[in-house]
Amino acid sequence: MSIEKNMNAKAFLMIAVLTASLVLTLSFAGAEFWACADYKQVINYCNNYKPSKTCDSPNGCTYCMSKYNETTNCYVHGVWPKCNQIPQECSDIGGGGGGIDAEPPVLTVNNPVEDGIYNSRVVLLDLSVNEESDIHYLDLINGRGRWTPVCSNCFGYERTRSFREGLNELRFRAVDVVGNIAYVDVSFFIDSDKPRILKTEPGRGFTNGDFLIQFKEENPTSLDITFGDTNPGFNTYEVDIDSECQLDENNGKYYCDTHIDLSAYDGNEILYWANLTDTADNKANPRRQNVLTVDTTLPVINSLIHTINKKYVTFRADITEENFEEMTYSYTDTNGRLREGRMCSRLKDGICEKKLSFKTGHFDVSIQVIDEAGNSVGQVVSFDIV
Repeated sequence: MSIEKNMNAKAFLMIAVLTASLVLTLSFAGAEFWACADYKQVINYCNNYKPSKTCDSPNGCTYCMSKYNETTNCYVHGVWPKCNQIPQECSDIGGGGGGIDAEPPVLTVNNPVEDGIYNSRVVLLDLSVNEESDIHYLDLINGRGRWTPVCSNCFGYERTRSFREGLNELRFRAVDVVGNIAYVDVSFFIDSDKPRILKTEPGRGFTNGDFLIQFKEENPTSLDITFGDTNPGFNTYEVDIDSECQLDENNGKYYCDTHIDLSAYDGNEILYWANLTDTADNKANPRRQNVLTVDTTLPVINSLIHTINKKYVTFRADITEENFEEMTYSYTDTNGRLREGRMCSRLKDGICEKKLSFKTGHFDVSIQVIDEAGNSVGQVVSFDIV
Protein backbone atom coordinates (compact mmCIF):
# COMPACT_ATOMS: atom_id res chain seq x y z
CA MET A 1 0.00 0.00 0.00
CA SER A 2 2.78 2.37 0.92
CA ILE A 3 4.62 1.44 -2.27
CA GLU A 4 1.54 2.31 -4.33
CA LYS A 5 1.24 5.67 -2.55
CA ASN A 6 4.89 6.49 -3.24
CA MET A 7 4.47 5.67 -6.90
CA ASN A 8 1.38 7.86 -7.12
CA ALA A 9 3.22 10.71 -5.42
CA LYS A 10 6.15 10.44 -7.83
CA ALA A 11 3.80 10.33 -10.77
CA PHE A 12 2.00 13.44 -9.52
CA LEU A 13 5.32 15.24 -9.07
CA MET A 14 6.44 14.41 -12.60
CA ILE A 15 3.13 15.60 -14.02
CA ALA A 16 3.46 18.88 -12.06
CA VAL A 17 7.01 19.44 -13.34
CA LEU A 18 6.02 18.76 -16.93
CA THR A 19 3.01 21.05 -16.63
CA ALA A 20 5.13 23.87 -15.21
CA SER A 21 7.69 23.35 -17.93
CA LEU A 22 5.00 23.49 -20.58
CA VAL A 23 3.56 26.67 -19.08
CA LEU A 24 7.00 28.27 -18.94
CA THR A 25 7.67 27.26 -22.53
CA LEU A 26 4.39 28.70 -23.72
CA SER A 27 5.01 31.90 -21.73
CA PHE A 28 8.56 32.11 -23.02
CA ALA A 29 7.48 31.88 -26.61
CA GLY A 30 4.50 34.11 -26.29
CA ALA A 31 6.32 37.05 -24.59
CA GLU A 32 8.51 37.88 -27.59
CA PHE A 33 7.51 38.58 -31.20
CA TRP A 34 8.98 39.81 -34.45
CA ALA A 35 8.04 43.34 -35.55
CA CYS A 36 8.50 44.04 -39.23
CA ALA A 37 9.13 47.37 -40.95
CA ASP A 38 9.40 48.45 -44.56
CA TYR A 39 12.37 50.32 -46.03
CA LYS A 40 12.72 53.82 -44.47
CA GLN A 41 10.01 53.01 -41.93
CA VAL A 42 10.68 54.16 -38.36
CA ILE A 43 10.34 51.93 -35.31
CA ASN A 44 9.86 53.92 -32.11
CA TYR A 45 11.02 52.52 -28.78
CA CYS A 46 9.24 53.28 -25.53
CA ASN A 47 12.53 53.36 -23.61
CA ASN A 48 14.05 56.83 -23.47
CA TYR A 49 17.57 55.45 -23.58
CA LYS A 50 17.01 53.58 -26.85
CA PRO A 51 16.59 55.85 -29.89
CA SER A 52 14.20 55.19 -32.74
CA LYS A 53 15.29 52.78 -35.43
CA THR A 54 14.89 53.38 -39.16
CA CYS A 55 14.84 50.40 -41.49
CA ASP A 56 17.77 50.82 -43.86
CA SER A 57 17.26 47.67 -45.94
CA PRO A 58 15.30 47.81 -49.21
CA ASN A 59 14.09 44.27 -48.39
CA GLY A 60 12.60 45.39 -45.07
CA CYS A 61 13.69 44.76 -41.48
CA THR A 62 12.64 42.58 -38.56
CA TYR A 63 13.15 43.49 -34.92
CA CYS A 64 12.91 41.42 -31.75
CA MET A 65 10.24 42.96 -29.49
CA SER A 66 8.51 42.07 -26.23
CA LYS A 67 5.71 44.64 -25.94
CA TYR A 68 3.81 47.18 -28.02
CA ASN A 69 2.13 50.31 -26.61
CA GLU A 70 -0.71 51.20 -28.95
CA THR A 71 -1.35 54.56 -27.25
CA THR A 72 2.14 55.94 -27.87
CA ASN A 73 2.87 53.71 -30.89
CA CYS A 74 6.11 52.41 -29.46
CA TYR A 75 7.80 49.09 -28.71
CA VAL A 76 9.80 47.55 -25.90
CA HIS A 77 12.72 45.61 -27.33
CA GLY A 78 12.84 41.88 -26.71
CA VAL A 79 15.52 39.38 -25.75
CA TRP A 80 17.23 37.77 -28.73
CA PRO A 81 17.58 34.25 -27.25
CA LYS A 82 13.83 34.20 -26.76
CA CYS A 83 13.09 35.52 -30.25
CA ASN A 84 15.39 32.89 -31.72
CA GLN A 85 13.14 30.19 -30.28
CA ILE A 86 10.10 31.34 -32.24
CA PRO A 87 9.54 31.32 -36.01
CA GLN A 88 10.94 34.43 -37.72
CA GLU A 89 7.59 35.57 -39.01
CA CYS A 90 6.12 39.04 -38.92
CA SER A 91 3.68 39.51 -36.05
CA ASP A 92 0.47 41.43 -36.46
CA ILE A 93 1.20 43.18 -33.16
CA GLY A 94 1.76 46.90 -33.72
CA GLY A 95 1.52 46.79 -37.47
CA GLY A 96 4.98 48.19 -38.14
CA GLY A 97 5.36 51.32 -36.02
CA GLY A 98 6.07 54.86 -37.21
CA GLY A 99 5.88 56.46 -40.62
CA ILE A 100 8.38 56.71 -43.45
CA ASP A 101 11.64 58.52 -42.58
CA ALA A 102 11.79 61.38 -45.07
CA GLU A 103 13.21 63.95 -42.67
CA PRO A 104 16.93 64.82 -42.53
CA PRO A 105 18.71 64.18 -39.27
CA VAL A 106 19.06 67.03 -36.80
CA LEU A 107 22.79 67.75 -36.61
CA THR A 108 24.05 69.97 -33.79
CA VAL A 109 27.60 71.34 -33.71
CA ASN A 110 28.35 72.11 -30.07
CA ASN A 111 32.02 72.90 -30.71
CA PRO A 112 33.70 74.66 -32.45
CA VAL A 113 31.26 77.52 -32.02
CA GLU A 114 30.39 80.00 -34.74
CA ASP A 115 32.95 82.86 -34.84
CA GLY A 116 34.85 81.23 -31.98
CA ILE A 117 38.51 82.09 -31.39
CA TYR A 118 40.89 79.34 -30.24
CA ASN A 119 44.51 79.57 -29.06
CA SER A 120 45.41 76.01 -30.03
CA ARG A 121 45.32 74.19 -33.36
CA VAL A 122 43.91 71.18 -31.50
CA VAL A 123 40.18 71.88 -31.13
CA LEU A 124 37.46 69.76 -29.55
CA LEU A 125 35.01 68.49 -32.16
CA ASP A 126 31.71 68.03 -30.30
CA LEU A 127 28.79 66.94 -32.50
CA SER A 128 25.43 65.31 -31.82
CA VAL A 129 22.71 63.96 -34.12
CA ASN A 130 19.22 62.73 -33.31
CA GLU A 131 19.45 59.53 -35.35
CA GLU A 132 22.10 57.10 -36.47
CA SER A 133 24.14 58.79 -39.18
CA ASP A 134 27.46 59.02 -40.99
CA ILE A 135 29.15 62.37 -40.29
CA HIS A 136 31.78 64.10 -42.44
CA TYR A 137 33.11 67.64 -42.80
CA LEU A 138 34.41 69.68 -45.72
CA ASP A 139 37.09 72.38 -45.39
CA LEU A 140 35.58 75.18 -47.48
CA ILE A 141 38.90 77.04 -47.72
CA ASN A 142 41.57 74.37 -48.15
CA GLY A 143 39.62 71.12 -48.53
CA ARG A 144 39.68 70.94 -52.35
CA GLY A 145 36.24 69.36 -52.32
CA ARG A 146 37.27 66.36 -50.21
CA TRP A 147 35.01 65.26 -47.33
CA THR A 148 36.81 64.18 -44.16
CA PRO A 149 35.12 61.37 -42.20
CA VAL A 150 34.20 62.04 -38.57
CA CYS A 151 32.24 58.92 -37.55
CA SER A 152 30.01 56.22 -39.07
CA ASN A 153 26.70 54.86 -37.78
CA CYS A 154 26.97 57.19 -34.81
CA PHE A 155 24.82 59.49 -32.72
CA GLY A 156 27.59 61.94 -31.95
CA TYR A 157 31.30 62.61 -31.72
CA GLU A 158 33.43 64.21 -29.01
CA ARG A 159 37.16 64.15 -29.70
CA THR A 160 39.89 66.61 -30.64
CA ARG A 161 40.98 67.32 -34.19
CA SER A 162 43.77 69.51 -35.60
CA PHE A 163 42.88 72.44 -37.84
CA ARG A 164 44.79 75.13 -39.73
CA GLU A 165 46.08 78.37 -38.26
CA GLY A 166 43.89 81.36 -39.04
CA LEU A 167 40.34 81.32 -40.40
CA ASN A 168 38.60 77.95 -40.73
CA GLU A 169 35.30 77.47 -42.54
CA LEU A 170 33.85 73.96 -42.22
CA ARG A 171 30.69 72.35 -43.60
CA PHE A 172 29.47 69.37 -41.56
CA ARG A 173 27.29 66.73 -43.20
CA ALA A 174 25.16 64.05 -41.50
CA VAL A 175 23.59 61.26 -43.61
CA ASP A 176 21.10 58.95 -41.92
CA VAL A 177 20.64 55.26 -42.72
CA VAL A 178 18.18 55.93 -45.55
CA GLY A 179 20.16 58.77 -47.15
CA ASN A 180 18.52 61.88 -45.72
CA ILE A 181 21.16 64.63 -45.45
CA ALA A 182 21.68 67.58 -43.11
CA TYR A 183 24.35 70.30 -43.38
CA VAL A 184 25.72 72.76 -40.81
CA ASP A 185 28.36 75.43 -41.60
CA VAL A 186 30.69 76.76 -38.90
CA SER A 187 33.43 79.42 -39.09
CA PHE A 188 36.06 79.87 -36.40
CA PHE A 189 39.53 81.34 -35.97
CA ILE A 190 42.75 79.80 -34.62
CA ASP A 191 45.67 81.88 -33.33
CA SER A 192 48.09 79.57 -31.54
CA ASP A 193 51.25 81.67 -31.91
CA LYS A 194 52.16 83.75 -28.88
CA PRO A 195 52.85 87.43 -29.60
CA ARG A 196 56.44 88.64 -29.19
CA ILE A 197 57.67 91.91 -27.76
CA LEU A 198 60.95 92.54 -29.57
CA LYS A 199 62.16 95.79 -28.03
CA THR A 200 61.26 98.36 -25.39
CA GLU A 201 63.02 101.71 -25.13
CA PRO A 202 64.45 103.38 -23.18
CA GLY A 203 66.17 100.36 -21.74
CA ARG A 204 68.02 102.24 -18.99
CA GLY A 205 68.94 105.71 -17.85
CA PHE A 206 66.33 108.45 -18.04
CA THR A 207 62.86 108.99 -19.44
CA ASN A 208 60.62 111.99 -19.89
CA GLY A 209 57.61 109.80 -20.67
CA ASP A 210 58.48 108.92 -24.28
CA PHE A 211 58.49 105.17 -24.97
CA LEU A 212 59.18 102.99 -28.00
CA ILE A 213 57.84 99.44 -28.26
CA GLN A 214 58.48 97.03 -31.10
CA PHE A 215 56.50 93.79 -31.38
CA LYS A 216 55.45 91.09 -33.84
CA GLU A 217 51.91 89.68 -33.91
CA GLU A 218 49.38 89.19 -36.71
CA ASN A 219 46.30 89.76 -34.56
CA PRO A 220 47.11 92.17 -31.70
CA THR A 221 44.20 93.33 -29.55
CA SER A 222 45.83 95.20 -26.67
CA LEU A 223 49.18 96.70 -25.76
CA ASP A 224 49.76 98.41 -22.45
CA ILE A 225 52.64 99.66 -20.32
CA THR A 226 52.78 99.06 -16.59
CA PHE A 227 54.91 101.66 -14.80
CA GLY A 228 55.59 103.18 -11.39
CA ASP A 229 57.04 102.33 -8.00
CA THR A 230 55.77 101.58 -4.53
CA ASN A 231 55.21 105.29 -3.92
CA PRO A 232 53.02 106.76 -5.39
CA GLY A 233 52.24 103.31 -6.88
CA PHE A 234 51.92 101.50 -10.21
CA ASN A 235 49.72 102.49 -13.13
CA THR A 236 48.87 101.09 -16.54
CA TYR A 237 48.79 103.01 -19.80
CA GLU A 238 46.93 101.52 -22.77
CA VAL A 239 48.64 102.12 -26.10
CA ASP A 240 46.32 102.86 -29.03
CA ILE A 241 47.61 100.37 -31.59
CA ASP A 242 45.65 101.99 -34.43
CA SER A 243 47.00 105.52 -33.93
CA GLU A 244 50.29 105.07 -32.03
CA CYS A 245 51.70 102.04 -33.87
CA GLN A 246 52.82 101.53 -37.45
CA LEU A 247 52.97 98.11 -39.15
CA ASP A 248 55.89 97.37 -41.44
CA GLU A 249 54.24 94.95 -43.88
CA ASN A 250 57.63 93.79 -45.15
CA ASN A 251 58.65 92.20 -41.84
CA GLY A 252 55.36 92.04 -39.95
CA LYS A 253 56.68 94.20 -37.10
CA TYR A 254 54.81 96.97 -35.30
CA TYR A 255 56.66 100.12 -34.20
CA CYS A 256 54.89 102.06 -31.46
CA ASP A 257 55.75 105.55 -30.18
CA THR A 258 53.82 106.79 -27.19
CA HIS A 259 54.06 109.34 -24.40
CA ILE A 260 52.97 108.93 -20.78
CA ASP A 261 52.58 111.77 -18.30
CA LEU A 262 55.16 110.90 -15.61
CA SER A 263 55.14 114.24 -13.83
CA ALA A 264 54.05 112.53 -10.59
CA TYR A 265 57.31 110.56 -10.64
CA ASP A 266 59.66 113.43 -11.60
CA GLY A 267 63.07 112.92 -10.01
CA ASN A 268 62.29 109.35 -8.93
CA GLU A 269 63.06 105.91 -10.30
CA ILE A 270 60.34 103.76 -11.84
CA LEU A 271 59.97 100.23 -13.13
CA TYR A 272 58.18 99.63 -16.42
CA TRP A 273 57.33 96.74 -18.71
CA ALA A 274 55.03 96.12 -21.69
CA ASN A 275 52.10 93.68 -21.94
CA LEU A 276 50.80 92.40 -25.29
CA THR A 277 47.70 90.26 -25.93
CA ASP A 278 46.34 88.85 -29.21
CA THR A 279 42.83 88.02 -30.38
CA ALA A 280 42.99 84.48 -28.92
CA ASP A 281 44.03 85.88 -25.52
CA ASN A 282 47.61 84.66 -25.95
CA LYS A 283 49.97 86.87 -23.96
CA ALA A 284 53.55 87.75 -24.82
CA ASN A 285 56.27 86.67 -22.46
CA PRO A 286 57.17 89.93 -20.69
CA ARG A 287 60.62 91.32 -21.25
CA ARG A 288 62.73 92.28 -18.28
CA GLN A 289 61.52 95.10 -16.07
CA ASN A 290 63.45 98.26 -16.90
CA VAL A 291 64.54 100.73 -14.22
CA LEU A 292 64.53 104.38 -15.28
CA THR A 293 64.96 107.78 -13.68
CA VAL A 294 62.13 110.15 -14.52
CA ASP A 295 63.02 113.66 -15.65
CA THR A 296 60.12 115.72 -16.93
CA THR A 297 61.72 119.13 -16.24
CA LEU A 298 62.90 121.12 -19.25
CA PRO A 299 66.45 122.49 -19.37
CA VAL A 300 66.73 126.24 -18.72
CA ILE A 301 68.80 128.57 -20.93
CA ASN A 302 69.60 131.40 -18.56
CA SER A 303 71.41 133.39 -21.24
CA LEU A 304 72.63 132.89 -24.79
CA ILE A 305 74.96 135.44 -26.35
CA HIS A 306 77.03 135.48 -29.50
CA THR A 307 79.98 137.58 -30.61
CA ILE A 308 81.12 138.08 -34.21
CA ASN A 309 84.75 138.38 -35.25
CA LYS A 310 84.94 138.62 -39.03
CA LYS A 311 83.72 135.19 -40.23
CA TYR A 312 83.80 133.62 -36.77
CA VAL A 313 80.90 133.59 -34.34
CA THR A 314 81.31 132.52 -30.70
CA PHE A 315 78.22 131.20 -28.93
CA ARG A 316 78.09 131.19 -25.14
CA ALA A 317 75.15 129.69 -23.24
CA ASP A 318 74.51 129.68 -19.49
CA ILE A 319 72.41 126.56 -18.80
CA THR A 320 70.71 125.01 -15.77
CA GLU A 321 70.22 121.24 -16.20
CA GLU A 322 71.22 118.42 -13.84
CA ASN A 323 71.07 115.73 -16.53
CA PHE A 324 72.67 117.61 -19.41
CA GLU A 325 73.13 115.56 -22.58
CA GLU A 326 74.23 118.03 -25.28
CA MET A 327 73.78 121.41 -26.96
CA THR A 328 73.38 121.32 -30.74
CA TYR A 329 73.10 123.76 -33.63
CA SER A 330 71.53 123.69 -37.09
CA TYR A 331 71.18 126.21 -39.91
CA THR A 332 70.89 126.49 -43.67
CA ASP A 333 74.00 127.79 -45.40
CA THR A 334 74.17 130.16 -48.35
CA ASN A 335 74.02 127.21 -50.76
CA GLY A 336 70.75 125.97 -49.23
CA ARG A 337 72.32 122.99 -47.47
CA LEU A 338 71.51 122.05 -43.89
CA ARG A 339 74.41 122.32 -41.50
CA GLU A 340 74.16 120.80 -38.05
CA GLY A 341 76.39 119.56 -35.26
CA ARG A 342 77.11 119.38 -31.56
CA MET A 343 78.41 122.36 -29.62
CA CYS A 344 78.92 120.70 -26.22
CA SER A 345 78.43 117.28 -24.60
CA ARG A 346 79.19 118.59 -21.11
CA LEU A 347 78.99 121.85 -19.21
CA LYS A 348 81.77 123.67 -17.43
CA ASP A 349 80.28 125.53 -14.47
CA GLY A 350 76.98 125.55 -16.35
CA ILE A 351 78.52 127.12 -19.45
CA CYS A 352 78.68 125.82 -23.04
CA GLU A 353 80.88 127.81 -25.43
CA LYS A 354 81.53 127.09 -29.12
CA LYS A 355 83.17 129.00 -32.02
CA LEU A 356 81.92 128.43 -35.59
CA SER A 357 82.88 129.94 -38.95
CA PHE A 358 80.39 131.25 -41.50
CA LYS A 359 80.51 132.59 -45.03
CA THR A 360 79.18 136.00 -45.97
CA GLY A 361 75.42 136.21 -45.64
CA HIS A 362 72.47 136.13 -43.28
CA PHE A 363 72.03 133.19 -40.89
CA ASP A 364 69.36 131.94 -38.49
CA VAL A 365 70.99 129.39 -36.20
CA SER A 366 68.75 127.12 -34.12
CA ILE A 367 70.27 126.22 -30.75
CA GLN A 368 68.88 123.19 -28.85
CA VAL A 369 69.71 122.13 -25.30
CA ILE A 370 68.81 118.47 -24.64
CA ASP A 371 68.92 116.49 -21.40
CA GLU A 372 69.41 112.74 -20.94
CA ALA A 373 65.67 112.14 -20.72
CA GLY A 374 65.09 113.73 -24.12
CA ASN A 375 63.67 117.02 -22.88
CA SER A 376 64.82 119.93 -24.99
CA VAL A 377 64.55 123.70 -25.20
CA GLY A 378 65.75 125.94 -27.99
CA GLN A 379 66.42 129.45 -29.20
CA VAL A 380 67.23 130.99 -32.57
CA VAL A 381 70.21 133.30 -33.00
CA SER A 382 70.14 135.54 -36.10
CA PHE A 383 73.08 137.55 -37.50
CA ASP A 384 74.82 138.73 -40.68
CA ILE A 385 78.39 138.09 -41.79
CA VAL A 386 79.77 140.86 -44.00
